[in-house]
Amino acid sequence: MRAKLGPTPPEGMTMADAVSYKDGIGRQELRTIRRRFLGLHRERLRTIGRELTPNQQAFLDILPLLFHINHPTLPGFAGTEAPTGIPDYTPSQSVLRLAHKLSRSFEYKKRALPRFYIHALYLMGSIGSIAHTSGSDFDIWLCHDPNISHSERELLKLKAKKIEAWGSEFNLEVHFFIMDVDAFRSGKLDALSHESSGTTQPHLLLEEFYRTGVLLAGRYPVWWLVPPEEEAHYTQYVQMLFEKRFVDPMDCIDFGSLESIPVEEFLGAAHWQLFKGIESPYKTILKLFLTEAYARDYPDIRWLCQEAKTAIYNGELDLQKLDPYVLMYQRVEQYLVERREKDRLELARRCLYFKAEQTLSQDQSRLRDNWKRDLLQQMTHQWGWRRGNLVNLDSRHSWKIDQVMDERNHLVRELSESYRLLTDFAREYVSTNAIDPEEISLLGRKLYTALEKRPGKIDCINPGITRNLYEERISLYYTQTQGDQFAWSLYLGDVNEKAARVTSPLKTTASLTEVLAWCHLNRLINQSTIVTLYPKENPVRQEELSAILSTLTTLYPHQDVDPVPMQRLKQPPYALSCTLFINTGTDPMAHLAKLGKQLTTDRCDPLSFGSAHSSLVETVEQLITTSWGETLVTQHKGTHGLLNALCHFLRMSLVADSKHQPPPVSAHSFASVRGGSTAKRVDSLFNHIAACFSESAAGLNSRYLLRIDDDFYLIHYQNDKFSYFSMASEAEVMDILAEPSRTFRPTTIDSLTLADTPLPCILGYNRADVIQVFYISRAGKTELYILDEQGSLFHQQMHEADEHYLLVQQQRFLKGLQLSRSLHTDQPSHRYLLDAPEFYQLQRDRDGQYSAEPRTPPRHRLPDSYMELRLISEGLDLNQSPHLLVCGESEFSSLEYGTRLYGAVAQHLLNQRIGQKAYPIYLTGLELSGIDSGEDNTTIQMLKFKKRLEGRLNQALLKINH
Repeated sequence: MRAKLGPTPPEGMTMADAVSYKDGIGRQELRTIRRRFLGLHRERLRTIGRELTPNQQAFLDILPLLFHINHPTLPGFAGTEAPTGIPDYTPSQSVLRLAHKLSRSFEYKKRALPRFYIHALYLMGSIGSIAHTSGSDFDIWLCHDPNISHSERELLKLKAKKIEAWGSEFNLEVHFFIMDVDAFRSGKLDALSHESSGTTQPHLLLEEFYRTGVLLAGRYPVWWLVPPEEEAHYTQYVQMLFEKRFVDPMDCIDFGSLESIPVEEFLGAAHWQLFKGIESPYKTILKLFLTEAYARDYPDIRWLCQEAKTAIYNGELDLQKLDPYVLMYQRVEQYLVERREKDRLELARRCLYFKAEQTLSQDQSRLRDNWKRDLLQQMTHQWGWRRGNLVNLDSRHSWKIDQVMDERNHLVRELSESYRLLTDFAREYVSTNAIDPEEISLLGRKLYTALEKRPGKIDCINPGITRNLYEERISLYYTQTQGDQFAWSLYLGDVNEKAARVTSPLKTTASLTEVLAWCHLNRLINQSTIVTLYPKENPVRQEELSAILSTLTTLYPHQDVDPVPMQRLKQPPYALSCTLFINTGTDPMAHLAKLGKQLTTDRCDPLSFGSAHSSLVETVEQLITTSWGETLVTQHKGTHGLLNALCHFLRMSLVADSKHQPPPVSAHSFASVRGGSTAKRVDSLFNHIAACFSESAAGLNSRYLLRIDDDFYLIHYQNDKFSYFSMASEAEVMDILAEPSRTFRPTTIDSLTLADTPLPCILGYNRADVIQVFYISRAGKTELYILDEQGSLFHQQMHEADEHYLLVQQQRFLKGLQLSRSLHTDQPSHRYLLDAPEFYQLQRDRDGQYSAEPRTPPRHRLPDSYMELRLISEGLDLNQSPHLLVCGESEFSSLEYGTRLYGAVAQHLLNQRIGQKAYPIYLTGLELSGIDSGEDNTTIQMLKFKKRLEGRLNQALLKINH
């Protein structure tokens, strides 16, 4: 298995003799190949070093030492139990000097380690290639012993996180990928994250690693030693190398082969690369095009890493010819030329040019040894690029909005086309489920939020294309579109009305807030931008415009936005912020004056203002930023618009995300003298309602009552959505509040609604599973209010009652109900003894404010003259059920008396009273044998029945007296 070969070429040569393996390979040839790869990696590390600052170079140099030992005063220390030790690693004297510089107490002691927990450290990606720039990430594969414990792996992660943070001090964006090589080889990968592609593209990731990975310390990949012609039998070949002891398994790492790739991976790659391309399109498009080229060759894929390995085996040692990005571009160019896609090829060239960050239009002849510039000049010359092309591309960071939007649309179009090609290909061949469907779903959601266009969505127009889009001047036009619909159109510069007729607007939106938010969030305008409004008679004053812009600047400061965490994409989008702009360009006071409505009044509630009870909210523009990274603008008109905006906010805040408190709402209005108070009222209303429906309160079972204009509205959650309905009078409100419920549904009343009634006070005391009795006597009447266990409200007006008898009577009746229920339920009867009814006397102060004072019913017996009146029946429908009315010891049966029953009972009670006084008759007990559960057995239903029965008895009593 050996072939005679010449000596290894000396360092610095770009070509060496080919290593032949036709007759097999022996140890000498394997050593030669290993030295070639190691030599190339050393050269790439030197190339990387030339791109780094001294501090960044020091970070890279000392990195292996930080994982080789634990020292409490060195960066990254995560405790003495953190896994350490890299095989075949000994720090150089320069590295030890760096460590001593970081820690005066540091002293390196070389010792034999019983176990090496860190098998290898690799840099991978663009670093060291033509695409490496000062801003390139440091993506590092940290390969550990597969047999470490979970706690040890967590300590290793902690150590890596601390070193990432230390690297940021030198303007390095470092990402460690904690790799279990055995798990990777078997397809068990880390979960999807913003930096990790999860299970979506393991083979393509491995190919990129073999092509771009640079060994920092530790074991080398055994893949180096598998001849290109043996790739199809990779597993067997590696096994042979180990069995025949050509290679010691302790010296290398086996990441696995590229023998076969499931077609689903192309679908996963399409999602993942498009996901990355949303934020950094120029970094991604080349990779997407390369994936397309691989898909075209499926299943006989010519992997670039294999081509590079073949070149190394054949003696090629020129770093430029082996540059992973140059190899990638060349393959993409070949693929696109064959498809005759000239525009896509030009885009691929722009991507490589921008990635290299060289400005070839500028004379930099004074710079020496800039191999990237020299190589790129050769390539652009071959492409036929002229100086004009280079000047335009080099001025990219000063491109303005029109060119940026054209480029953005081009990028999105090509990203989407590439995605379509790859997904169509995958669907044609798909046969297994190699990719986690949840990961595909998460990526799909990310693509949807970034690329899908819909009305009111603020789309990002500058995904890393240019640095500065600010315009010195813009013009906004207010135009009528159709019927009573209006729109705002955006023009760059000061475009007068004549020029606007022949110029297409840059953007047109339904509301002023939307176009201003679009300009602000895309950094098209700032505080110094001059914004001109046309025509002059448009409804918005310049002061109002400035106030809206100032508010947007405060709410959405210009700063780098962190990527949306994958965890958020696992659930529906919920609101992170909500901003309302009320009555933009509208003065409701002037509008009401035109209608002749009287506004001079003490009624100052902006939602029911003046003697006409008019709402001062005419328009609402709502901005919501979601957990998926979207900012959405919706416009609403009138009372129903305000309520729709409220329900939309509640859905986005509470239904989608019940684990967090709703975000605070801020409302703003600058169009009228009452704008501030109107905004404050709406602001308070939204926040109060959200708090009432939140999990920390009563949750989605709550209800909220408020008054707008001259109507009442009840907001509730029903049929999996928030909605509302109107009520025209207080009587309707009372009917709704008295409806029975199977679950506890507390009702909160807005602070300015029904303030002249005791209802807000009463409902403020409402608690689940407790019956609460409230009463107030005035003007010869007693008002009785009872809240049942589910929050339903019973109301009864009666002749002024003696407090003693009122409390005793209500207590006896309600306790009788509870005791009766305890006989028909599985719950322990003592609960009904503990949940005794609560009693409150209502009082009203001089300012008209109601309060409730707790009262304790008398405990002594009723006098002997007090007559008990009980009903015995099977059900509440007395027309269908025979029933008895028991007065003391006397019984009156419906079967005996028929329609004369109530008159007979009334006459009997009247005869028993001293002086035959005709004061009202009240029922003291109900015994219903045919009702066990359901709505008919609710307390509110029993109270309603009692009220109806008492009404019949008192009518009969009235007839007797007349």
